[in-house]
Order: sequence, then structure tokens, then C-alpha cells
Amino acid sequence: MYRFYKKLLLFMRLTTVIMLLSLLQVSANSLAQRVTLSEKGTSLSGIFEKIKSQAGIDFMVSSEIIENAKPIFIQAKNMPLNEVLTAIFKDQPLDYFIGDKYVVVSRKKESLIDNEKSEPLNVISDLVVKGKVVDDKGMPLSGAIVIVKGQRQAVRTAKDGSFTLRNVKEGSVLIIRYVGFKTKEIKSSDDVGVIRMEVAVEELAETSVTVNTGYQRIRPEQSTGATSQLNTVEYESRISTNFLDGLTNRLPGLMINNDVTFTSNTPGTRGSDSKPLFNIRGISTMSANQSPLIVIDGYPTELTLEMIDPNEIESVTILKDAAAATVYGVRASNGVIVITRKKARRGLPKFTFRSTFGMTPKENYSRYRWAKDGSALVTTYQIATTQQTVNESSWALLAKNQLGGGGETSRNAVFYILAQQAAGLITPEQAASVFAEYSNYNNIEDYSRLFLRNSMNSTYNFNVSGGSDNALYYITSNYSSNRNTQRGNDNNRFLLSGRSSLKLGKKLSLELTTDYQEQRNNGAPVPGIGTFSPYERFEDVNGKPSFLIGKSIATPLNDVLMSYGLDDYRYYPLIDMNEISDRTHTVNNRITANFKYGFGAGFNLSFGGIYESSRSKQKHHASALSSEAIQLVNDLVVRNSDGTLTYNIPKGGFLSEEQDSKKSYTARMQLNYNKVIAKDHSINAILGSEIRNLITEGSKAAYFGYNDETLLHQPINYEGINSSTVRGNLLIGLRNGLYESNFRQQYVEDRFLSAYSNIVYAYKGRYSLTGSMRIDQSNFFGTNPKYRYKPLWSVGTGWNIHRESFMKDLSWVKQLKLRMAYGFNGNVAKLSLPDVIARTWLNRNTVPRVQSLELLSYANSSLRWEQTRNFNLGLDYGVFKKVTGTIDYYLKKSTDLMGSAQIDPTIGVSPALINQATIVNKGIEFSLRADWITKDKFNWNTGIVIARNTSKVLEVFQQGNSGPQTLSSLGYVKDYPVGAMFSFNYAGLDNEGFPYVINNEGTKFRTIRAAAGNSVTQMMNSSTSGLSHYSGSSIPTINAGLSNRVDFGSFYVFAMINYYGGFKVRVPRPHIGIARPLEGAGAYWKEPGDELTTDVMGIAGYGSSNALIAYNFSDKYVVNGDYLTLADLTISYSMDKSNFIKKIGLSHFELKGQVSNIMTIGLNKENFSMATRSYQKPFLTPTYTLGLFTNF
Repeated sequence: MYRFYKKLLLFMRLTTVIMLLSLLQVSANSLAQRVTLSEKGTSLSGIFEKIKSQAGIDFMVSSEIIENAKPIFIQAKNMPLNEVLTAIFKDQPLDYFIGDKYVVVSRKKESLIDNEKSEPLNVISDLVVKGKVVDDKGMPLSGAIVIVKGQRQAVRTAKDGSFTLRNVKEGSVLIIRYVGFKTKEIKSSDDVGVIRMEVAVEELAETSVTVNTGYQRIRPEQSTGATSQLNTVEYESRISTNFLDGLTNRLPGLMINNDVTFTSNTPGTRGSDSKPLFNIRGISTMSANQSPLIVIDGYPTELTLEMIDPNEIESVTILKDAAAATVYGVRASNGVIVITRKKARRGLPKFTFRSTFGMTPKENYSRYRWAKDGSALVTTYQIATTQQTVNESSWALLAKNQLGGGGETSRNAVFYILAQQAAGLITPEQAASVFAEYSNYNNIEDYSRLFLRNSMNSTYNFNVSGGSDNALYYITSNYSSNRNTQRGNDNNRFLLSGRSSLKLGKKLSLELTTDYQEQRNNGAPVPGIGTFSPYERFEDVNGKPSFLIGKSIATPLNDVLMSYGLDDYRYYPLIDMNEISDRTHTVNNRITANFKYGFGAGFNLSFGGIYESSRSKQKHHASALSSEAIQLVNDLVVRNSDGTLTYNIPKGGFLSEEQDSKKSYTARMQLNYNKVIAKDHSINAILGSEIRNLITEGSKAAYFGYNDETLLHQPINYEGINSSTVRGNLLIGLRNGLYESNFRQQYVEDRFLSAYSNIVYAYKGRYSLTGSMRIDQSNFFGTNPKYRYKPLWSVGTGWNIHRESFMKDLSWVKQLKLRMAYGFNGNVAKLSLPDVIARTWLNRNTVPRVQSLELLSYANSSLRWEQTRNFNLGLDYGVFKKVTGTIDYYLKKSTDLMGSAQIDPTIGVSPALINQATIVNKGIEFSLRADWITKDKFNWNTGIVIARNTSKVLEVFQQGNSGPQTLSSLGYVKDYPVGAMFSFNYAGLDNEGFPYVINNEGTKFRTIRAAAGNSVTQMMNSSTSGLSHYSGSSIPTINAGLSNRVDFGSFYVFAMINYYGGFKVRVPRPHIGIARPLEGAGAYWKEPGDELTTDVMGIAGYGSSNALIAYNFSDKYVVNGDYLTLADLTISYSMDKSNFIKKIGLSHFELKGQVSNIMTIGLNKENFSMATRSYQKPFLTPTYTLGLFTNF
């Protein structure tokens, strides 16, 4: 199988190279397609259909224009398309513009050329004006009208967009017009250079095809689903090096927040999974994927978002409700993001180069909210909690208690000083001197100097595109290099993509896309700044690496081990940073091919598919000098009776290799029908079938005694290590899981077979009805026919109110459309299967250990997809030609969610994962785009997005004692929102410095021991205790974005402000018993009476787990989580009018500067913003980026 895929991949690459090289040779001389027509009195819509069937050209035209058009009489045999269009529109009051595979038709504007009468020109030659007119992409515009304002003098541009005007008076103004573009005025000169036209978006709003579902393109006025779109101009207003950055708070309903993570303690699963927020209209699952489905150029992708080059975005559309997304079936509950990438346009080769460079300064820890006397506080706390446990034998016992696996593995530095003092090895004065040194030294500057650096990133993007009517090509490459702020951590990525459109015959065409991505990540272990005491040093007085005392075994024990012949067991972070490495090499490939055959009469058949592969190899290497390799060897050493050592793990380095791969394909056949019938009736329908297969494989192996130079390693005897002889005589202690953690084999295959249909019917451009249905079959579903053949479906309706006769007097209302849709989407959770799921492992409970099977899930014949019922009511509006937007209300009820539930214990598994939970989401969304000022040299537009989502868990299984238990790990609690937060009712400190908690009846409980012998923790877990209460949602329920762009002359300024609100956060307490005490920690309780003036727990409280729980999770430290950020400020300067730019042959030259993460404001008493991702950090670290963008 591997050889087959390898050969297929090689074939794909060779095919791509040959195809792209061939396309580069295509001449632009064949840009005229040919059409044959024989029509007498045919309607304009009928003519358009026939041209479309022969030339593959779409016509963008309003129904009103078609209704008022004259019948067409034409005889054309194999005539060029341009000549056919000229004949068609000759006697029509219409004009047209030929774009890429489309023709825009509009009412004819008065042209001075058409109306001009021959008049003698001035004999005196004032100026000879030359120039070139291009579109927004830099392509020549042939046939553009250039008029001398106030004079009856004009000319049309040539094929290359050039023009020449003679006898132009000095100081005259030129007017440039072209259908589909904004009229432009410039001052005349002898060489006006390149004149770049702007697309007239407001004129094409109704005629452009803007709703792209991936399967189908639907006119906006006919769509009934909830969709939102971002075009390339809006997306590229800021510099984006990451695809999602350009979407944040730009589309209503899409939540992207890397500051807030959701920890889903899914019932019945192992551990928790904490991820940043990335969803559409809330979280509607417990066990399945929570992220939206990503569709690239019509096909869903199994690859990562890193595969997407932000420089290649043409448009992004999100599908939010059932009417828009049901066609994706059991993968659409979380919504769909449809990405359309840039494609070629006809013409000579056009080149684009873009480059960006960004810098993020390393952290400035001096500005953190840490106590200035933090080292002294930590030293004081460690002395207070340690001195009562130290006696004269403590130092000697450090070397004995840990031999054979007993005793502690490490102690803090204060303990060692006190133990030496108690043993008489140092005097009290010497101990006090050391403690004074600890109190006066803080290692944050040394940590920053030794482990951190400024982060740097750079990107380089180059593409070429062009072609003819028969063949178009677009080739793009991208290289990015990122240097992380932690030393030794960096990555680089290379992307190569080729896209082509080939006309293979009059009715047959092919679209082919190939993508290649290669990425390398390098990592090195850097200790977190909160994982060690502030007084510890990384270097000794001579600048040599020092070990961290608090993270190493006791020095007396280490001395004993080294006397036996073992290597130094202690942890040296500076050595490990250079001697331990993690390297990942990932290669992704993607190829799509889609044939389209036109039958005529509105029918065409598309058939094609996609193949994706991803290979990832991860290498973890620890050299023989690293603490990891040394500890691995030492942990399994046996000291024999004669004093010699037996090494069960050979000395040397350690290498772990993991290889993972994904191979997937999707084959699709789809019948399309799109036709206007009898002028008033429009039908756009699809009927198709898909087959999809995904194979995931993985393996892991480890090599001991590894030498990175010779690439040799030594074998080990796993059975011998697990024998009772070895296990009973280990010098230090058995390292559990040596085999399980270093070896694995994985193979998973997903299979899907689907059938789908979608139909859009519109009447007179005013009313529309839509319906869709999909049936999915998979090896993940059970055999119960009640669920196996259950379809997902949707219906929707739309009403274009502004086109009604009673709206004619309201001329300022340009658009008013009401939408309503209802239907079902699905999701697939892979935690359970219709078959038994088990895994192999070495049973630790047997001697010797034996290979065993662990049952993970039982066979579930009723297993089915998770189902989401959607209702959406929406309004699209547009007023004064300058303000447009949408308002949507939705209700999502997700049922049959996979979760843990109690079942018949005689089956052998209880509880088990079954379809049993229910979550409901509801919300409202608002968007507005306003062009406040639209002048030739000054424009100002604003975008506003506001969305609110609330959720509630209606059904979920919970154990009998699991009331509001989610204090530390948020998840799913019945009758509360997803991510509900609970807290103790805090009632201050008692006279010993311990926190009080109070129940709903007002009774106080001390946190040393609770009433009736129950601990506070036990009472808290009882749903009737009343000691804790619901504090609010930990997930933002409101997100909003405000974008402003101001264009003036050759400059523009873009700013983005983000807001997240409607949630609560728990701020850290001012602990003294942590590595980095916060400001205010010094005001801790010290003696009776202090409880009247402080809420900071006393030192004694750290010895009580109940007190710590009550203190850490009290409602006193829950605050409003709302915050604002000034996310981006971008300034751009275009030099297109510069004579120097013209002389060097560039058609476009632009410089951009951007500052990201500028500032944030937390709307709470603590001024804490989650944007900093840490309460200790009260500020944002900005990123500075410069960009260069050129076309030629």
C-alpha cells in the first residue's frame, strides 16, 4: 500500500510540473473564444444560456434588465465571442464588461464617444497625454473610455490598456470610465502613467455571484441560508501571516479567540483537552470535533490550517445554518468555512512579489504584577514551612531515604540549608547569610538573558499567472521563517501551489490544482519561569551551568550515586537546552481535479475528486550529556553485591522517533442545473454522490545508547527489565511505562458514502425557496436501520421586499430581504465504534509483565451521528447605497451527543460512551458595512460585527456525587452553560488565617475540618451542600469587532478593535506559597486580628488541602472577564504614480507598516484582560511588521 501511494504521489508531482511548464508557454494570441448562433426573436436570457453552454461564460445581470431587453436576431457561425457580444448589444440600451469566465451586463451610460459629433480640434498642440488603464489586479483594460473633462475629446484604450490623447489643454482633467469599475478623475500631464481602476462593488452587489457553498454558487438574492463573506480587499487590509488572524471578528458568528481556552472534561474520556476558542455559533458537542469544517476550492480538507497561505485568499465564506451547510451532512454541525483562492485571469504573464518582516520583543518581566520582594517572600515561606520538619539527622537521611525508590526526589534550597544547620555543618550565621542572599536576588533578568530572545518572522511570496481562453495558469510559492522567543525553538515552511483551468473542448473543461507543503519545527526545552524559585541561579560564579536545586535530587544522594560510578543525576537547564532537541518534519500534498461537461439547456455534469497526503516525522533526541538520558540510565541500574553496576539501559543518548501519516481521497460526481424559465422562474439545482476514505497510520520506536554521530544504538532486554530479580534490586526505582511510552502502532480507516441534493427556486427575483438533503453512510455508524438511513435535510425561504411595488417610493432602501430556514446538520464523534475497541499494553500488575488487552469501548449497534437542529431568521439590509448589513437570530439544539452514561453492567462496561447528551445554543448576530465617504482621493469605510451566543446543557450523565464539581476543570454540567464556572461562597479568614466558606443558609464553615467530620471538598461535591454557587460562563458569550479604513491619496490607514464580553474569569490569588508571588502577597495573615484587615491566607493554610481549595476557588477572586483590544494598526503607501516605479517596469509598488497587539483594557476592578493570557502580565507585547508588495 505504501509503495502504491508513493508511486501515485510521484506521478502527481510529475504531472503537475509538466502541466505548469506547458501552460507557461501558452500564448495570449488565442484570447478570443468562438460561438455559433442562429436566433430569431430569442430572449436575452435564452441567448445567454446558449453562449454559456458553448463558451462556459456566466452572465451577471439583474432580472429587471433582462425583462426590458429587446429580442435578439443574430446569425453567427464560429464567430469570436467579442464580435458576438457586440452584435447582441448593438441595439440594446446596455453595456457589458468581460471578466474572468463571466460577463457583467448593466445599463448603458452616456458616452461622449458615442454622442460626439465631428468638430475641428484646436490647432495649437498643448499636451500629448499618454497612459495605461489597468484593473484592480494590474491587468490591462481594453476599451476603457478616457475623456477630457469639459471638452468633446475622448478615446478608447487599446488591447494593452494604453491610450494617447493629443491637443489636450494644460491643466485639464481626465475622466476614465469602464463598466463594472468606479469612474475615476485625474489631472492631465504628458505621462499620467498607470491608472488603476477600482471595482464598483455597489453596482455589482446584486449581479455578482457571491455565495459559494463549495458545491454550488448561488446568487445572493436567491440564498436563504445564513452566510457571511469577506473578500480579498477586506482580508488584505491588514498584514496576515496566519490565515485565521485575518478573520478575527470580521464575520458575525465566527468565534476566534486564542486568549481564552475551553477545557472540555468530557464525561467518559481520559483527562481533559484544553483548546483555544474556534467555532461557529457556539460549542455544540462534547466528544466530537468542535471546530468548523474547512473547505478549500470546493473540497473539504483533512490537512491543517498551516496549509493555507493568507496571501492567496480571494474570498472566505462561512456557512452557519442548516440551509447553507446541510449539503455537508454529518460534518456540518460546527459550521463550514469555504475558502476560495486566487485564480488566473486571461492575458500576458503577470508577476507578484510580496515580502514581510516581523519582530516581537521578548518579555519584559520587570513590568509583571509580581511582588517586588518576591524572593524574600518565597524564602520566608519556605523557612516557615520547613524548619519544623528539620532535625539533626535530616541531612544524613537525604542520602538514605531515596535509595531503592523511597523518600522524596527533591527539596527546595531552603530545606538543604536548614538541614545542614541542624546537622552542624554550617552555623546559624552562615545560614542567615545564605537566606539574605536568596532574598536579595531575583533571577528574572538572568532568565531573560539566557533563555529568551526577540522573536523574528519573515515571509516571501511569489506568483505568476496568465493564459488564454483555452488555458489559464496560476503558480505561487511561499516561504516563511519564524524564530521563537525561546532560544532553540524555530520553524520554517515552504508552500508551492499550481492552479490551472483548461478548455478541452467546446463542452468539456478541466480545473486542476496541486499543492505541496513542507514544514520543519525545531524545539529545545526551556523551563517555564514559574517552575522554579526566584532565588535560584542558572550559572555559577565562573559562568558555568548550574543545576536547579528545587528540580534535582538531593545533593547528598547525588554524591552517593556518583561515588558508586553513576553520572550526575541533577537538572542543568542550560545544558539540556543545548543537548535535548525535538525536530518535526512534515510534508503535505494535495491534488484536485474537476471535469465539467456541458449538455446545454442549463445542464452540466461535474466529476472529479481530491487526494491528500500528510507525512510527519518527529525526532526527540537527548544526548548522553543531558539530564534526561542520564536519569533514564540511572533509574534502571542494579548495584551488585560486589559493588559493580549492571546497566539495564546502556549509557549514551536516547532517541525517540514517531511517524504519522494521513491519506485521504474524495471522489464526487454531480449533476448541475441552472436555468431561467419563462423569464420569471429561476432554478439552480444539484444532485450528487461522494465517496470518501481516510487512513491514519502511526508508529513510534525508541533507541537507547544512541550516538548522534555514528547513528548507532544498543539493544535492551525488556523482559529482563520487567523481571522480579531486576525490579527488586534497582538502586533508585523502577521507571514505569518504559515500553508503553516508547513504542506504538496505529491504523485507523474512516469510510464514508454519501448522496446529496440541493435546489434553489426563485420567482421574479423576489421570492425564493430552497431545499437540501444528504444521506451519509460510514463504518463509524451502527447497524440499527432506525438511524443508519436517516437523512439530514433543510428548507428555507427568502423574500426580497425591496423589489415589491409598494417599496418604490422608498428609494433610499436599496436592499431589504427576509430569510428563514430550518433543518438538521450532523457531527461524528470517534470515541466509540459499532465494534469493540481495545488496545494492547504491558500489564503492570503481573510479574513478569505480560501483554494484555484493555477494553476501551464496547460494541454499540445503535451508534449514530450527533444531530443539530437549526432554526434561523435573518434580515439583509442596504440603505443609501452606502450602508449594508445583516441581522440573524438562531436556535441550535444538538441531540444524541456522545457522552458517558450508566448502562446494564452485565454487558461488561459501565458507564459507557453512547449517544445521550443534549446542548442548546441560541444567539443573535449583527453586521454593518458603511462607506461614509467615497471620493476620488478620500474614502472612509467602517465594518461592525457583533454576535451573542448563549448555551445550556439540557441532558448529561453525572455521577451521584457530582454536583457543581467543576471548580478547577470546566466542562458540561446539566442546566448550566457549556464551560460553567462555580465558586465557593467566601466569608473571609478566621483567627488562624484559614478561609471561611458559607452555605446558602448563612452558616460558616472552617476549612480545616467541616461539620460532621466531612471535608469542605466532600460537601462541595454534594449538590445539596450550598457551599458553592454558579459564578457565570467561562466562555465569552459576546464578541464584536470594529474595523475602520481611511484612504487618502496614496495612503490608507486600517485599524481593528476587538471586544469579548459576557463571561467571568478567575484571577490568581496573592499567594505567598508559589514560585512568583503576586503584588499584595506580603500582606498575608500573620497573627490573630489580621483577618480584620487582609484576605490573604496565612502560611498555615498551605498545609491544608481544604483551605487551599476554598481559597483558590472562592468567589472573591471571580471578576468580569470583558475586555477590549486595539488589535491592529496598519499604514499603507502606494507608489504607483512614482516616475521611478514606472521606469523600472513595475505596475504596482506598495509599502505597509503594521503594529499588532497594541493595547488592551480589562473592564473589571483588576484591569485584567485575557488578551495578555496571564494575570501576572498587565500589558500586551506588540508585534511590528513591515511589508513590501509589488506587481510587474
